[in-house]
Amino acid sequence: MIRVHASRTTRTVSMAIALAAVVATSGCQRIRPYLPDNPFISPEVPGRIRRVAVLPFAYRDEHGTVPCSMCPNPVVMAPTSEDDALLVTAFFYEALTRHPRFQVVPPDVVARFMADTMEETTERLEVMESVDAVLVGALLELRPRLGSPQAPSEAGGAAIYVALIDAKTKAPLWNRVFDRTQRPPNAVERGIDVVVGDETAHWLSAQGIAQEAALELVKTMARTVR
Repeated sequence: MIRVHASRTTRTVSMAIALAAVVATSGCQRIRPYLPDNPFISPEVPGRIRRVAVLPFAYRDEHGTVPCSMCPNPVVMAPTSEDDALLVTAFFYEALTRHPRFQVVPPDVVARFMADTMEETTERLEVMESVDAVLVGALLELRPRLGSPQAPSEAGGAAIYVALIDAKTKAPLWNRVFDRTQRPPNAVERGIDVVVGDETAHWLSAQGIAQEAALELVKTMARTVR
């Protein structure tokens, strides 16, 4: 059962659009050995995927697991939180709205059609909102930035699984895994920061890296799925 309420989804999307600061989740385990490969490299699909809905991302917390039943690959998730999963969902919604080729169903409309399963929700959206595809995913891990933001003892990182699913046939159209820990800025980047007077701009929180993941993955998806 998907445990997401319209008010919480709308609130979290607003947080993402406003780029509000979020405290990094502590206690995450290293999940890299359990990440799925990227076995599904989609062929180009004829240009019919235009209207997309983003479903709330799966996650695991101290209360249990909210699964991604429509993800075409099994996923293993380290403990995070519902708020973090909703924030990542909002990042992908924001990234899609920035892309000119997609029409994105607003989160309050998605919340209105939420059912007990992702499959039922997708069927409702396909019929009532003429959705071509749904974007589903799972927050696999957030690796908090430790120590001072100016000179952290450990850089932040994030792992996210995302897939685009045909709303009518439920067939997977595209999927990817993003797993990245921020690297120290190189010499050129450090020089630019000195010039503009900001030597700390490159040390992101785990949530900041998740936001970069959304922008990067949506661009990749748009190039691949026609």
